[in-house]
Amino acid sequence: MKKFLALLLFLGVLPQGVSAQDSTTCDSYRDVPVAIAPVFDEPRLDASQDLDSIQSIASDRLHSIPHNETIAMGITRYRPVLELHVPMVVETASTGLSCARLERVRVTVGYRDVTIFIANEIAKGTCGFSETLGHEQKHVAINRQLLLEFAPRIENELKSYLRLYGSFRVENVHDAEQRLHERVKDFMDDMVEQMRTENLRRQQLVDSRSEYDRLAHVCGGELSRIATHYKKNR
Repeated sequence: MKKFLALLLFLGVLPQGVSAQDSTTCDSYRDVPVAIAPVFDEPRLDASQDLDSIQSIASDRLHSIPHNETIAMGITRYRPVLELHVPMVVETASTGLSCARLERVRVTVGYRDVTIFIANEIAKGTCGFSETLGHEQKHVAINRQLLLEFAPRIENELKSYLRLYGSFRVENVHDAEQRLHERVKDFMDDMVEQMRTENLRRQQLVDSRSEYDRLAHVCGGELSRIATHYKKNR
């Protein structure tokens, strides 16, 4: 996924007739409260799509777990989510200096609409169906674990970031929203890239050569025969 997450930023700006900390600078404030809400929808199973449709779903790297095999027999699709709720206060000194600061940050991060697709050429109840489902569940487990690991990391690193950049001077109140957007987006772009890189690394470990060799020979070669037949009739 080139861009692992879609960023939604909601800003509340509350101008207040109170004094800024001093007349020339905007100093750091106390720690900004940060709340992380990880979400991971329970996977839904869909065995109605044929192999052509499975290949099409697998080609959408933004919304599916990447696979390394030539023919995808199954694929997991999801909707990545990252929502930030960022209420902000702007305080203006008698000199006219305006200081913007964050009141709190709430982040919703994770995966919604998680669906495991298994090609309908693989009959339900068969050994091949069970093996394909088991393989996709390994990919889902990676995403779950990654989310559990990164949620507290995002919280801690965002708190540290906001100690430095949680308040800033603005020439006018209307500039505050844009500057806050840019600062938070820069931080999240970096976190998103780290998550994307680690996700790809771990998913490739699941899609090892030994795993695909195993799937090709398990169940008496059932999955291999289905893949070979599909290739011949494409």
